[in-house]
Amino acid sequence: MADHREVRYERLYVRVPNGDKLRRTAAGRLKRLTSEGWREIDRTQTPDYVRVRLERSGHPPLMTTLPVMPVQQGRPPRDNRGGGPGRGGPRR
Repeated sequence: MADHREVRYERLYVRVPNGDKLRRTAAGRLKRLTSEGWREIDRTQTPDYVRVRLERSGHPPLMTTLPVMPVQQGRPPRDNRGGGPGRGGPRR
């Protein structure tokens, strides 16, 4: 059986153009992804951001497609009980 592999590309923005230091949110996102089992495979530098290719492998997901749901029947028509005038009752 083939090994299941997920690939994800992330844009991580840097603090200063053409710099190496990531912004705090980008550094936090990368730290969270690596702690969840993602591995950094490739890193491409651009002036404003770093494009990172992340990959993880493991068991295939249990449900790849959602099951088909049957079409629900429409509501039955309402009877005429309580169909008086609108809000506040009758006029005086």
